[in-house]
Amino acid sequence: MTAKELMEQLIGEPNLGKPTVDTCKHGDPDREIKKVAVCMTATPNVLDEAQAWGADLVITHEPTFHDHQENPRPDAVTLRKRELVAGYDFTLYRFHDFIHWGVDFDHINEGFLRIAGWKGTFDGKTEFVLDEPKTVYELAKDVKNIVGIRHPRIIGDPDLKVTKLHMMLGAGGSGAADKFLASDDELMLTGEICEWRDGEPIRDAGQLGIPKAMLVLGHCACEAPGMKTFAQDLVQKYPALEIRYIESGDLFSYVD
Repeated sequence: MTAKELMEQLIGEPNLGKPTVDTCKHGDPDREIKKVAVCMTATPNVLDEAQAWGADLVITHEPTFHDHQENPRPDAVTLRKRELVAGYDFTLYRFHDFIHWGVDFDHINEGFLRIAGWKGTFDGKTEFVLDEPKTVYELAKDVKNIVGIRHPRIIGDPDLKVTKLHMMLGAGGSGAADKFLASDDELMLTGEICEWRDGEPIRDAGQLGIPKAMLVLGHCACEAPGMKTFAQDLVQKYPALEIRYIESGDLFSYVD
């Protein structure tokens, strides 16, 4: 199997030819592959580890060169990283769009829920309903202790009991809370927000007695579980390949 053949299978036949960032970023797409490394973010440390392991293909969720479309950037960091990547002996692919919506099912959200272990009903996209209510604080503790995200941040009432969750993991972006505020969902899980645009209405909701709260988890931190479970699924689906998930690590350092 070549790198291109594997990626086309992952993207899915109906989606081939659609505009996407899920393309080859470095190396030969027709390279025969035996070892596949998967990561959330292709940092220099991750790429060094993949090279040392002997990876034929590296699959990353986030852009390698700090721009969603991988457009050329003139800064010294990006230029140095491009020089570094040019020296690697593997093929590098992005897998962002179609792991989210390739088959009308968001595997990033599903992977997060799988690791969290919450019992309930997932619509396959953004809506998850718990079988039993939990407080926002209890869910935040699960995120920290089970999912392993060190920094869950709560906006709104931590003691609010919720069952209906709206999932917008990764980059919520400005206006991310609009759909959530207009719905009957009680808790939104997201990676990053515009605080004044999307966080302040949630804080106001708590002070006004409106049942709305938000967990802000960090963009890469909350999508990494989905990439980790994706790698686990690849092991089952492609037993002839060696698959390794390489941790990118936490973007932030913390003051105790």
